[in-house]
Amino acid sequence: MKISTILSTLVAATLVSAGKLHHLKQANSHPIVPNAYIIEYESNISHNDAHKALKAHSIDYHVRNEYDIFKGSAITIKSGHSGEHIAAVPGIKNVWPITLHKAPKIIKSTKKATDPQVVSDHHMTGVDVVHEKYHLTGKGIKVGIIDTGVDYNHPAFAAAGATKGCFARYGKHCRVAHGWDFVGDDYTGYNTPVPDADPMDCYGHGTHVAGIVGGNALDIKVSPKPPQPFVGVAPEVTFGAYRIFGCDGSAGDDVILAAMELAFNDGMDVINMSLGGGSSYKINPVAILGDKLSLRGMSLAAAGGNDGSSGVWMVSDSGLGDHATSVASFDNAYGFYDSFTYGGVSHPYSPSEAWGEIINLPANATLVAVLEKDGSLSDGCDSAIYNGLDVKGKVVLTLGDTTRCLSGGRGANAIAAGAAGMLIQTTPYGIASLGGNPDFPMGSIEFQAGEDLLAVWKKTPNAAITWSKSPSNFLIEGGGAPSDFSSFGLDGDLRSKPDVAAPG
Repeated sequence: MKISTILSTLVAATLVSAGKLHHLKQANSHPIVPNAYIIEYESNISHNDAHKALKAHSIDYHVRNEYDIFKGSAITIKSGHSGEHIAAVPGIKNVWPITLHKAPKIIKSTKKATDPQVVSDHHMTGVDVVHEKYHLTGKGIKVGIIDTGVDYNHPAFAAAGATKGCFARYGKHCRVAHGWDFVGDDYTGYNTPVPDADPMDCYGHGTHVAGIVGGNALDIKVSPKPPQPFVGVAPEVTFGAYRIFGCDGSAGDDVILAAMELAFNDGMDVINMSLGGGSSYKINPVAILGDKLSLRGMSLAAAGGNDGSSGVWMVSDSGLGDHATSVASFDNAYGFYDSFTYGGVSHPYSPSEAWGEIINLPANATLVAVLEKDGSLSDGCDSAIYNGLDVKGKVVLTLGDTTRCLSGGRGANAIAAGAAGMLIQTTPYGIASLGGNPDFPMGSIEFQAGEDLLAVWKKTPNAAITWSKSPSNFLIEGGGAPSDFSSFGLDGDLRSKPDVAAPG
């Protein structure tokens, strides 16, 4: 299984041929740190050999980080030098500019943040079988979270018998047993990191990821409680929390390499890297180190990325190695949504972000479909569509096509016409996220729901809408399909990536 020893230090030999400078040729080019480079040595070169060679070539620099497994270092050079100068030094194998990775965001759900999160993803992936039939919970396995840190005090990370979680440096029997803050709160990617021993999360994404991996919120008795109890994939794993982001901003891949090596040295069996962006080519430092760690027995799971709207060749570099697992996202088949009943059938909806709460219009509110001259549902983008249409105090139904306008624009037209609220039919499927208007209740509904509402309205135009007081579980249109935000390949070398997909 795991190789516990690191390769012994190689004895320095004769300096070899000059290296190669890798320019940022990827489609999803990210910002770089000025005058900062990651250098990889030839196999027979030590740190000391490399530094002597750099100085012998009159390159003025200071060391940012050194890497034993990657076999290289990160340096900042002073003015008058360039990456080409570094690559020309014998014994240097590869040179890359240090790129910045933006702190990952938790992709917003189509439902508001207070709605309970359904845990049907375990059924979709078979994790429920692993739990119930094989009783595998991750006990004895160490998982390193390389991210924004982890809120180790959260009760979802409490050990058996405890009410809250803890970090081993400050407590006993803590599930977060290892960790390090490589950067400090104020790090942005461009300034100097101020590391410390406390990997507490001040951004949220790392805690979110750790909860998916191994949170256990089935019987929480203290605050903060989730809206609905849940259990992660492996609720008894031991965590390592490796913080590479400040409270805002980006992280350089020089910091990422340092976190990967420490995670290995701390004995992590798996590292999770939910980092977006980077190179589309596997010849990059993060992918190279990931493969080296994998060959030493540590598994690497990396997010495919959230750049699906940008097209092909957008897979994140952390999962591009030959031995890394790059994970795409697909939509959950089920979701807890607020709902309404119309024509005797309940339909889920998602309130607009600007409205931010359940729609609680009068129980006798009626629906009016806004139609074009040919009888098809209108997008509501032209205010003239309401001329001669009585919508005062009523809920209007429109098409959610975003070609001509967004929800804010069509909402403004409905407000001007006197409507009390709006339901927007999503195209082509699913339940879209709406920006909306803070003074006007709007909800996104599935495409088929829109068709059903239109059919009922044509037969019974005075039918009333009844709004639910609490969310319910619904099978969602498009559930199990790739998420629209999920990055997809090929990679820059036309290899197939990502490797697998999971609910995201």
